[in-house]
Amino acid sequence: MYKKIHYAILTVLITAMLVTITGCGMTPSDKSKQAVQIDVFSTSTASTTAAGVYDNTWWGKILKEEAGVSLNILPTGDQAQEKLQALMAGGELPDIVIFNSTKDVQNAIRAELLTNLDEHLDKLPNVEKNASTAMQYYRDNISNDTGNLYAIPNEAGPAAFGAETNWGPYLRWDLYEKIGSPEIKTFDDYLPVLKQMQDAEPTNADGKKTYGITLWKDWDNYSMFLGTELSPTIGKDCGDQLAQLPFLQVDFDTGETMNILDKDSEYINALKFYFEANQLGILDPDSLTQTYATAKDKLTEGRVFFSWWPWFNDTFNTVENTNADEPKGFALVVPENTKTLIAGENKIGATWPIAIGAETKNIDACLRYVDFMYSIDGLQLLFNGPEKETWKIDGSKPSLTDEAWKYIDDPNQELPEGGKWGDGYRILGFNGLTYAFINPDTGEPIHHTLWESTKQHNIEYQTKLQKDWTAATGYQTSVDYLKGNNLTLEMPLAKNLVAPMTDEISAKAAQIGDIVKSSSWKMVFAKDEAEFNSLYDEMMTKAEGLGLKDVYDSSLEGWNNAKKTAEEYQ
Repeated sequence: MYKKIHYAILTVLITAMLVTITGCGMTPSDKSKQAVQIDVFSTSTASTTAAGVYDNTWWGKILKEEAGVSLNILPTGDQAQEKLQALMAGGELPDIVIFNSTKDVQNAIRAELLTNLDEHLDKLPNVEKNASTAMQYYRDNISNDTGNLYAIPNEAGPAAFGAETNWGPYLRWDLYEKIGSPEIKTFDDYLPVLKQMQDAEPTNADGKKTYGITLWKDWDNYSMFLGTELSPTIGKDCGDQLAQLPFLQVDFDTGETMNILDKDSEYINALKFYFEANQLGILDPDSLTQTYATAKDKLTEGRVFFSWWPWFNDTFNTVENTNADEPKGFALVVPENTKTLIAGENKIGATWPIAIGAETKNIDACLRYVDFMYSIDGLQLLFNGPEKETWKIDGSKPSLTDEAWKYIDDPNQELPEGGKWGDGYRILGFNGLTYAFINPDTGEPIHHTLWESTKQHNIEYQTKLQKDWTAATGYQTSVDYLKGNNLTLEMPLAKNLVAPMTDEISAKAAQIGDIVKSSSWKMVFAKDEAEFNSLYDEMMTKAEGLGLKDVYDSSLEGWNNAKKTAEEYQ
């Protein structure tokens, strides 16, 4: 769908293009007859498959009509961070950059690679109106001590609570019921359950082998990413995912902290969980080499029975599957000790800050785009598609059209203007405001999943699988179930206020991370418990020799400082 161009060739073409582009200087309220093409580099994993000029789709057309811009998305593949560092080393950034860390923002400011947005506030009215606290936080803390605004974090606003939480765990509900819905008190209880499920359906409809669990390593950072993904369902963070604090485990309920490499940490428990899964023969052996995309394809094909997140299993939970004569699909099945993390209000924004390159020749177009991405009208289109086609206003209240439900039922179906319904968000993985930000004209959140009309529709048109789950649990949605049983824990604002590591600590963390990642995968696929323990001891010896204590102490200090900072921006 997207034009694939080698990065080096693309850079040459971009340079030539920038020389010829004209027509800047419009105010945010103007609409350009000739949209200005701007180059966008995003480090978000959501954008790794998008590349090329993105204007021949429904979202591309909205951007041209409403913001007067056309996006030329620079290719990243799975090397976004490496390519960003290369661009920064070259002394010039593209028109728009979406970072994945405040440290990179600080480095870019230090190198004078970003535009001072305080000099252009007259063209950022929506940002000032809807994300003023986030702007001030970045002036105070992410400005290289200049006090100026160089980047703006995304997802500012109130917490969103739709039908599902961000974290699971989710099981193939049809198979879980088929084996008698065994009781699950702890995570260890999933293992024999998944074994029974795999025995009940050893191959999918195409005769391909099934697995209880599949993993991938292309999301690893300082540790094995999927080793950190069990802890959010019991109210904890293992350093790599939420607070970006290497090797620090935080219990958001009790406040207790520890090293994620300690023997009784949740990270090591997760490695043991996967190790036991492999011993039982329910762990996909391709986990060592496959990518997320491959793992997702296997789940879509009905070859995987465990999911950490609802959005991981959405391609299997199609209406065709969940409303079949014999329905099949994933549903929430939590252990007794769960405390699933949910978002709290976040006035200072989350990750993925957006910035404008200092050398851009298209400053006004960039400002229009940024401001549009923090506007209520802009995000209501981003989240919900073209007005009248996929959503409408009934009186003063929003609701989805019949066509929209077709796109929900079949996520791969394209809109008449081109592109899939979710492409607007997925191409860059960026939205300035949260789903739950209230539109004053409707009195409702800007995302369709939170509209009252959507909630009512979902109740009236439950699929057979959903009805089975409701009959078993007594609740309509996963969020209702968790909240109704006091099984949620709100994440503190401090998790978004962690200051960047120093270069020295960052370098140590990277070195230790290489050891931890490699050792973690070896431990998961160890031949027996003795080898697992031996690999653990070897990992700890190497990590401690590289300065693990220094990194941990820095992370702990960073967390304590973040808690103090949070008191200023509540």
